[in-house]
Amino acid sequence: MQHPVFLNKRSVSVYFGLWALIAGVHFSVFYFVFFLSIEVSIAHSLVFNTLFGAAGISMWYIVRYSIPNQNNLWNVIFNHLSFMTLTLVVWIGLSYTILSTIFHANHVFLEFLVVSIPYEIVMGVIFYTVIALVYYLFIYYINLQEKVKVESRLREVLKETELNMLKSQINPHFLFNSLNSISSLTITNPEKAREMVIKLSDFLRYSVSHNATSFTTLEKEMANIRHYLEIEKVRFGDKLIFSFNLEGSCRNHLIPVMLLQPLFENAIKHGVYESTEQVSIKMDCEYKEGYLEITIVNDFDPNAHARKGTGIGLKNIRERLRLLYKNDKLLRTVVEGTRFSVFLSLPNTEGK
Repeated sequence: MQHPVFLNKRSVSVYFGLWALIAGVHFSVFYFVFFLSIEVSIAHSLVFNTLFGAAGISMWYIVRYSIPNQNNLWNVIFNHLSFMTLTLVVWIGLSYTILSTIFHANHVFLEFLVVSIPYEIVMGVIFYTVIALVYYLFIYYINLQEKVKVESRLREVLKETELNMLKSQINPHFLFNSLNSISSLTITNPEKAREMVIKLSDFLRYSVSHNATSFTTLEKEMANIRHYLEIEKVRFGDKLIFSFNLEGSCRNHLIPVMLLQPLFENAIKHGVYESTEQVSIKMDCEYKEGYLEITIVNDFDPNAHARKGTGIGLKNIRERLRLLYKNDKLLRTVVEGTRFSVFLSLPNTEGK
């Protein structure tokens, strides 16, 4: 985040203009109230206010990296008290040294300098507090603007995502093939056809009853994935095998609804469809350093003609992760020989 004083020429002018105004008031008080000479009043005003103006610029860095929250409030207070003490000591020490050097023969003014130190300390505390609050307000304003932009972009992307979800999760080919399989089973295996109708119904109900902003447990998400894979297995038979390894602690982890569905669809489309051999799809999950690590691995035939997809699957997943978790490095893919692996890292989402 750029220093607020140096954002543009206007901000520079406003900052130094304010200090010029303060210096003018300072001069007026010393000249008209305390009846100091014009030279002493000007020098005192310029030295004290110029030095604190410079200190005020450096205060940005302590404020920028001391953002208060429930976990670090006391650390922030300690940091500010320490920096404010150091600032006041350096400010008053330098000002006193400069002024006593210039007016070393003016004993009355030197005595006045010593007597006025407590008042300068009070003014320094007020200056420090006001500048710190202004900087925090600036940070809050910038963060608010960024949040508004992100939320606006999120609404646009989520609208696109929901449409793409309906397009990919309830696509005509999947429904057509499933209904074809059901039609065949009604003659050869009516009980199996009935079971497939129930699974297809559950799958479609889950797909259309959530929007792209919803969260659900990994266990519920995988139950729907299982419906999808069992429907596909009716078509592919022993050519498709799949397995899930869900640790007990992973089952209740909240994840975005339908986040994993495109990954399994890709495994079917680019693995099972194109291979003449048996294809295995495996999913594992575990916790590592506060993240839920999900791994999905499927076999594929590297020599097969690749099926042309819409290209929206992985792209939309990455975009959803970036907007929901503010992190664009949560998904990565690796190709090793005849295996395609997807690695997904999901932070904790308590309170979602």
